[in-house]
Amino acid sequence: VYRQAGIPVPRDLWGQMQSGPRVRPQDLEPGDLVFFQNTYQPGLSHSGLYIGGGRMINAVDYGRGVAVSNIWDSYWGPRYVGATRPW
Repeated sequence: VYRQAGIPVPRDLWGQMQSGPRVRPQDLEPGDLVFFQNTYQPGLSHSGLYIGGGRMINAVDYGRGVAVSNIWDSYWGPRYVGATRPW
């Protein structure tokens, strides 16, 4: 999404987290990158694109592809690490 908008963002999670200022949960805006830990592996392991209303677009798995998920639900909420705004 960012590449199509002409904004360079690294492909790796650590690079993405460093690609812009950190954003507090109460200040999230559509387009922010949100990060999660301890999903399919220990440590930083997943990211999504915040779309507003506590929701994100994220790659789920090969079978389901991309989904809209609530970042504060019982799965994602406890794994939330933070957000950044690379634009």
